[in-house]
Amino acid sequence: MELFDTHLHLSPERDNHEMIRKAQELGVRFQLVCAGTLADSLAIRDFVQVHPDVFFAAGVHPHEAEGYVNDPAAFDRLAADSRFRAVGEIGIDTFYSISPLEKQIAVLNDMLEFALRCKAPAILHCRAAEGSDDAYQVCFDALSAFAARGGRFVVHCFAGTAEWMHRFAALGAYFGVGGMLTFKRSDNIREVVMQMPEDRILLETDSPYLAPVPFRGRPNSPEYLPLVAHKLAELKGIPAEQVAERTTRNAFALFASRKGDNHG
Repeated sequence: MELFDTHLHLSPERDNHEMIRKAQELGVRFQLVCAGTLADSLAIRDFVQVHPDVFFAAGVHPHEAEGYVNDPAAFDRLAADSRFRAVGEIGIDTFYSISPLEKQIAVLNDMLEFALRCKAPAILHCRAAEGSDDAYQVCFDALSAFAARGGRFVVHCFAGTAEWMHRFAALGAYFGVGGMLTFKRSDNIREVVMQMPEDRILLETDSPYLAPVPFRGRPNSPEYLPLVAHKLAELKGIPAEQVAERTTRNAFALFASRKGDNHG
């Protein structure tokens, strides 16, 4: 069983090289490391070079929008690297609102332009304030224009309603499914995941965050991705190998390099 962790982060509190190798030994062969700033993107680009089948995304997280300075040339150089696969993690976060919303929107628009310029998919973070769907509306408006211009994207760690899932799906969205699928009180997420189009589901860990049961509350790791695959297989009543094959195929459909390589 070969899996693709389509969203993870490096952590200063662990041996990231060993983490990657261990996960690959356990069947998580393909991994996509996401960034939060330009400096982060540059460091991740260098990190992944020594690991086969490990790729990177470059972008600016909404939490980092306040200190963002647009440098299109630097991002374009990152996009020229053979391991580059996506623009992310980008998006809108009104739950924490670490950066002002207007700044988040400006950065999101710059990053979506970057994605269109380099013909790469975008990895979206979308988290709304408690009791609100404000972030979903802002993301949807931006992504509607993005998709109309040929942009492709995944809404990472999707935890929205079925209505929002269907609205994003109508734009061609993919959806990241991770450790929250295993949480005891995540019936709402399980219900929405069961309605997602089969060819639009991607597996992810968001490591070091959101570790699946029975590791919840501890640092997450890509080696735990099989737990998510098995939970999804259990919900759908199909073999885990079938989930692995389908979600890995979905990941390569979105994240294939611009040179046209693909997963056999």
